[in-house]
Amino acid sequence: MSKDNNVIRDFGDEWERFNFLDEKKLQSLREQFYKYIAPLPEGLRKRDDLIIADFGAGTGRWSYFLKDFATKLYAVEPAEKAFRVLSSRFRDDSKVVLLHESVESNQIPNNSLDLAVSLGVLHHIADTQGAIQKVAEKIKPGGTFLGYLYYALENKPFLYRALWRLSDSIRKVISRLPKKYKLALADFIALTIYLPLATISRILEKFGISVDSVPLHHYKDLSFHVMRNDALDRFGTTLEMRFTKTEIEEMLINAGFIKSSIVFSNQEPYWTFSCIR
Repeated sequence: MSKDNNVIRDFGDEWERFNFLDEKKLQSLREQFYKYIAPLPEGLRKRDDLIIADFGAGTGRWSYFLKDFATKLYAVEPAEKAFRVLSSRFRDDSKVVLLHESVESNQIPNNSLDLAVSLGVLHHIADTQGAIQKVAEKIKPGGTFLGYLYYALENKPFLYRALWRLSDSIRKVISRLPKKYKLALADFIALTIYLPLATISRILEKFGISVDSVPLHHYKDLSFHVMRNDALDRFGTTLEMRFTKTEIEEMLINAGFIKSSIVFSNQEPYWTFSCIR
């Protein structure tokens, strides 16, 4: 099995476990969704007639919110287990087209999308530049791409980046363990690292103290369920790449997006971006 296929399998396992089919848990992601779409032009965020594709839709947690902007929404997901959950969520929704396909190979017509979305997916594909190019081909001229890639922490202090390098070494070990050990260790990390740091950040913020340099501070407003999910996402995958803001911009330009249209979010998650083809 190829490395990319291993990654798809691992994410299928993850999304089977963290499916967000519970309405309360799903609604807890609404604020995070609004942070992701912040770079979009305001006019686009007020539309409800867009043709949209969610590339790497997982179980549809972001598609659920995106369909409010769409007259047609393609939900593209290659992992078998995730696609089963995705299908159960949208089986009766006529505006959602379910595609058990990949970013690199799918039935979406070229030059057809008003908006392509890929949040937290393309950095898990070995050829990220090639994947961005494939997404670009599906977008009509003048259409928009909204994306999020893991970033290289270039705006964080040295100690913060050193701690990340340590965590990445741990990821490389955990991600290769059998499934049951991987799941148990991810839950342990969520409980002993994510939750305490999120709690500390929440307390410090109440006293007016900046928490920007506290690792995992952005989880201060998120549920423990999301922390468990993200701990598995972070430590359970064998393939993860990170890019600087400059590298992201270069890949977008190389894929044919208009340089002057590229907008990066000035809030976390960095560097969520939008751009026009």
